[in-house]
Parts: sequence; structure tokens; C-alpha cells
Amino acid sequence: MKSKILALSAISSAFITIILTLGSYVEIADLSCIILASVFVTLPLYLKSYKGCFLAYIAGGVLALICSLPTITFSVTLPAYALFSGLYPIIKNILTDKGVNKYVNLIIGLIWCVLACYGVYFYYTSVTNLSINNLPKFIFDYILFFVGLMGVAFYFVYDKFLNVTKYVIDKNLGKIIK
Repeated sequence: MKSKILALSAISSAFITIILTLGSYVEIADLSCIILASVFVTLPLYLKSYKGCFLAYIAGGVLALICSLPTITFSVTLPAYALFSGLYPIIKNILTDKGVNKYVNLIIGLIWCVLACYGVYFYYTSVTNLSINNLPKFIFDYILFFVGLMGVAFYFVYDKFLNVTKYVIDKNLGKIIK
């Protein structure tokens, strides 16, 4: 790997580590930290390096796991990062660069996001023993439907967010990296 790619991957993994660790310790910021970490995963894509992205994804996740070991069972940050938000931006860009139809890309991402939302829901209810009994009866009866619906809504907002941030990152990194 070139030195620029390694340096950008190291910077990316450092930001991922800091953000995911922050999300593990500050419960109110976990969702925003998951989304922000996925932005930093895509930094090496500026240099067209998927290896750099995977390196940043793995190194950032492992370092964040080490830094947040005391809170690991109560935080949803690392499981959500590992299941969806860390890998999805990389896979999405690989599929787009390979010329996969945008509707196929949409269906893959949508299914993946909904399955990740179900995974996070079951993680929260079984591992952390989150009680959902105090929800209104209508929501409690159809909780799996609502989790899937929230996954679909989240996917469309998240996908648009990734497109905008990729454009902004490419524009700004073009000014910095020569």
C-alpha cells in the first residue's frame, strides 16, 4: 500500500476509534456516533482504496472495542457499527464502482439495513434486558413491524447522508491532499 493510503487509513481509524468510544460511554450520543463513524470509514475512498477502507473499519472497530470494554454489554454502538454502518458505505461504493444497477444496490442496502435494525433490537432486548413492556399496547403488539418500518425510514435518510458526505469529503480532501 502507498504511504498516502496508509496515512489516511490511520487517520480514519483514529477518528473511528474516538467516535465509537465516545458513543459507547455517552448513551445519548450512540446513534449519532455510529453515523459519524461511518463517514470516517469512507475517507480512504478518496484515494480509491478499498483496502484502506477495510483497514480503517477493522482497526477502528478493534481499537474502539478495546477502549470501551467496560461498557460493551450495554452499548449498541459497536454491534451496530459492525453489522451495518461500518461495512455498508464500503460495500455500497464497491457495488456502485462495479456498475451494479442502482435499484439492485437499493434493495441490497434496504434489506441489510432492516436486518441490522432487527439485530440491534434483539440485542437491546435480550442482551441488555431492555424492557419494552411500558410501550403503548398498539406499538407493543406490532413492535417488529415498527422496527422494520423504522429501518426503512432510517435507510433512506442514511443513504442520502452518505452521498452528501462523500461529495463534501472528496471536495475538501482534494484541497488538502496533493
